[in-house]
Amino acid sequence: MSYAPNGAGAKFQNQKEDRSNSLTIGVADEHVGLILGRGGRNIVEISQVSGAKIKISDRGDFMSGTTDRKVTITGSQRAIRQAESMIMQKVAYASERIMD
Repeated sequence: MSYAPNGAGAKFQNQKEDRSNSLTIGVADEHVGLILGRGGRNIVEISQVSGAKIKISDRGDFMSGTTDRKVTITGSQRAIRQAESMIMQKVAYASERIMD
């Protein structure tokens, strides 16, 4: 599933045996800074609002066959959906600004 014209998002459901669920999405390397925000402000806000835990892969650690960084969202299904939506809104907004 692609979220932006440049392939900014792909979904991969992670199977875990514990009660928390997780979802890994791909975000274009150049958009990771938008998710993090200055001093980590955006990622903290997304975590606090959604209730999900968010982990971004290290620089150079890409999803297989892409230049997309792995963003793993862990929590309840509702928290995951909300965090994913907030992340994709930031990426989509940036993509729209680039296209203009």
